[in-house]
Amino acid sequence: MSMSAVWTLILVVSIVVEVITIDLVSVWFCVGALVALLSNLLGLSKVAQIVIFAVVSMICIVASRPIVKKYLKGNIVRTNLDRVIGKHCLVTETITADQKGEVKVMGKLWSATSLNNEVITAGDYAEVLSIEGAHVVVKKLEMGVDK
Repeated sequence: MSMSAVWTLILVVSIVVEVITIDLVSVWFCVGALVALLSNLLGLSKVAQIVIFAVVSMICIVASRPIVKKYLKGNIVRTNLDRVIGKHCLVTETITADQKGEVKVMGKLWSATSLNNEVITAGDYAEVLSIEGAHVVVKKLEMGVDK
C-alpha cells in the first residue's frame, strides 16, 4: 500500500470518527494526515511523513483542545439552586452510608448524602459540595480546626 493511500485512509477514518462522535476526538489527526499527505506528494521520506503527522497532530491538540473545550462547556445551565453549593448547613437528620439524612441550608430542608458515605450525626455542621438530583452531597465540617 502506498503512503498516499495510508494518509488518505487515516484522513477518511478520522473524519468519519469525528462525525460520529459528539466530542472532539480526531479532528487533529485529520489535519496531521492532510499535512502528511501533502508531504508525501512533495516526495518526502516515509519517516519524515510519520514525524510530520505526529508533530502536526500534537501541535493541533496542544494549541486548540483547551480553547475548544472551553466553548463546548458553554452548555452547562446554572440555576439559582447552585448558590447552595459551598454553603454551610445544619444536619437535622443523621446521614449514614445506607440512609439519606436531612440538612437545613439557607433556611430550606434538603435530603442529603455524605461524601464517601461518612456518618454525619444530627446537630453537626456540614458543607454542601454538590447537588445530585433532588438531594445535596455534604462533607462534615470540623469545628474549631483552623486551616
